[in-house]
Amino acid sequence: MTLGLTERQLVKRQQIADAATRLFLANGYAGTSTDAISADAGVSKQTLYSYFPTKVDLLAEVLNGASRGLFPNLPAPEHIASVAELRTVLLDFATRLTQTMLRTEGIALFRLILGEAFRVPELRELVQATLPRQLLGRVGQILELAHDTGLIRLPDPDLAPRLFLGPVMTYVALDGFLSAHPAPPPSADTLARLTDAFLTSVAVPE
Repeated sequence: MTLGLTERQLVKRQQIADAATRLFLANGYAGTSTDAISADAGVSKQTLYSYFPTKVDLLAEVLNGASRGLFPNLPAPEHIASVAELRTVLLDFATRLTQTMLRTEGIALFRLILGEAFRVPELRELVQATLPRQLLGRVGQILELAHDTGLIRLPDPDLAPRLFLGPVMTYVALDGFLSAHPAPPPSADTLARLTDAFLTSVAVPE
């Protein structure tokens, strides 16, 4: 929690989180001690624990930091007036998402977090809430706007975001997280064809 912290305290907290991120990526979660984090951050163990009582809290902050870096770059319009505008918004969403998550540092970070989520039960719910649910929520918001304007059909509002995000995330997972040699983000043409295929499935018949 950061509520009630002074500016100086926020800087100190971020200093510790940045040190944890560096060391987790370099040495893994199990291979990083709180002693090493406090030394790298230049703070005492007492100071570290005052901000992050456990190492799990530190890993959770690393995850939250990753999501804060990702989601502000994803478009969230207030109104969609045409199918062409919806196509542009969805294509921009897919482009920014894949470019962000397929950066070298992004792949390393999410490999770390997803791997530890299976070992640290407390992280599983946080990973679900931060990654899939927020992404599905953003796409769902976009589609609801288009539906309210009469541009698309949404017989199953929970399924539709999965139908769009699923194919996009195959590039992130198969070509990024699970690949020994991660590929670059999919081309603009590939994402355009993916977006058009999705829109065909939900478009209102003329």
